[in-house]
Amino acid sequence: MSAPQLPLALSPPRRPRFANFIAGDNGLIVRTLRDGLEPGQWVRVSGPVGSGRSHLALATVAGLAERNLRCVFVPGATPAAAALLEAAGGDWVVIDDYDALGNDDERERALFNALNRWRAERTGVVLIGGDRSAFRLPDLRSRLGQAAHLVLRPLDDRSLEALVRQLVEDYGVVAGRGVIDYLMRHGPRAVAPLAVLVERMSQRALAERRVLSIPLARSCLEDAGEA
Repeated sequence: MSAPQLPLALSPPRRPRFANFIAGDNGLIVRTLRDGLEPGQWVRVSGPVGSGRSHLALATVAGLAERNLRCVFVPGATPAAAALLEAAGGDWVVIDDYDALGNDDERERALFNALNRWRAERTGVVLIGGDRSAFRLPDLRSRLGQAAHLVLRPLDDRSLEALVRQLVEDYGVVAGRGVIDYLMRHGPRAVAPLAVLVERMSQRALAERRVLSIPLARSCLEDAGEA
């Protein structure tokens, strides 16, 4: 009996970088995080869930590392975030989903203490997530307000289509006739869920040795409960 066929891995792997981030109207944010960060600077980027926030956070870490700067990445939504904040330091700290640290006294105090320490040590800080309304400590809200604030804008249809085409290219699959138009009509309108959908389609296309087609897109949308 032959061994079962395993799905093929996506090739090349998609790594979050500034080069494959579709900026749309967010060019200023990309330029700031890529080229405009100064030692000891604090920057806070806010945007809705699914707007590409985590992509920007990881791209920022990669960009700082390429400049041989010591950078620590803290995922704010992880249960270990408070402990990570206590240990984080260096040239830069990038916190993804920083707003997930709100509404919890221990985590808020950990962030407040870390910000005070980083200010004294002239550590640069990039905070990416939602707004600061979840934070209850007035002093912490004040500290967060000291960061330069940039707001992510949703992508328009043209930019969402560019994102789909970029993803298809990144994953090395072939888009069949009409499938991109179909995704633009029926797919999710936010960056993150749209990226997940194209990844799922690409995995199936590679495993089944087929192009990205409208029936495949319809099937993946049904599986996600979005058809």
